[in-house]
Amino acid sequence: MSDDEDDALNRLYGVEDAEFARPSATEPAKPPELCEQCGSPDVRSVRKLPSYALFLIIVFGLGLALDQMLAAFLIAISGSIFFLIAPRWRCATCGHQW
Repeated sequence: MSDDEDDALNRLYGVEDAEFARPSATEPAKPPELCEQCGSPDVRSVRKLPSYALFLIIVFGLGLALDQMLAAFLIAISGSIFFLIAPRWRCATCGHQW
């Protein structure tokens, strides 16, 4: 396929600038404008990292103390999935999380 054909296909599908677009790791995700439940503009991110670190310390500490590191590892994997899918945003007014 020639470059002209590639350019035409890129324009057709609306991706003519795809080579120049890149994800930005420098900007954090912006919170939603309003709460989904009450409409309040006071939306904050949920701080999951401290809870996750405490969870891992407890799980691996118990695994080490009880000599059950394989079980601790499997519990840590399961807990990691939980923390990944846990709500990311919280409304400061009504407490709704999503």
